[in-house]
Amino acid sequence: MRYVMCADRGRAYPAVISADGARAVALSEAGLPYQNLEELARFSDDGEQTALKEWLEANCRAGIPLTQVTLLPAIPAPTQEILVMENNFVKDEEEMAAFETAKTGLLPTYYYKKATMANVDGGRIPTYPGHVAELDYQAELCAVVAGDVYQCPPEEAQKRIFGYTIINNVIARDLTRRHRRPYIATSLDGFLPMCSYLVTRDEITEPIRIRSYVNGVLCQDDDTSHAKFSFAYAIADLSRISVLRGGSILTLGTPYGSGCHQVPPRWLRSGDIVTCEAVGIGSVTSVVE
Repeated sequence: MRYVMCADRGRAYPAVISADGARAVALSEAGLPYQNLEELARFSDDGEQTALKEWLEANCRAGIPLTQVTLLPAIPAPTQEILVMENNFVKDEEEMAAFETAKTGLLPTYYYKKATMANVDGGRIPTYPGHVAELDYQAELCAVVAGDVYQCPPEEAQKRIFGYTIINNVIARDLTRRHRRPYIATSLDGFLPMCSYLVTRDEITEPIRIRSYVNGVLCQDDDTSHAKFSFAYAIADLSRISVLRGGSILTLGTPYGSGCHQVPPRWLRSGDIVTCEAVGIGSVTSVVE
């Protein structure tokens, strides 16, 4: 199923997209009590999801046309910082072969990205003149965790993905060097453009293709088969000695092709239009201020 957060007449509410893709059905209309999609991912179960599908089939005219609502980011105000897998994509098959040879004992590298408020599709990315000199884009596939997870074995971890969305993990490369870690560089207000759709795991077949465009020019184009570590691996790893809370957002990291990889580097400038997409899930487009 495809879930969204809708804004309509001064209120925000979670909804599911109808089978024909034309209508948004408020979860409350189907009898579900969740206030947002983060709650849905944390507290709903497979039985409830099955019952919702059956309800939608029996109430095919429920909801209102998507043209009459405003779509917000899938998780507009995450209650936790986003967990990012750093340097998790290889450039090509040669790099993947080298990693597979050397990876024994290696674990993913993570960092947090502050996520006070996500940026809407069609929103603006601030440039922070005088503070940021090297503004860059990063298309990143995200998995939202299903239910609280503790000591989940790797073979079961894929089932603990509730669904997927896509973000642009905007980063100030010069601040990364100055702070020596990406936390501040990725956490400025406006640096979290997020797709409106959260698509459940059962709807998606891997590998998932990830792309980014700047002013219509394809910059990143890769799929999840070139990630060193999978979402399932990360969920098992992160839940090994502490609870990984349901609704947590994990990103797989970004493929090769960001502005820092261009020769010479190509930083974002005022007026640039950036689109990040995951095929079968959705996209988010932003305009640089």
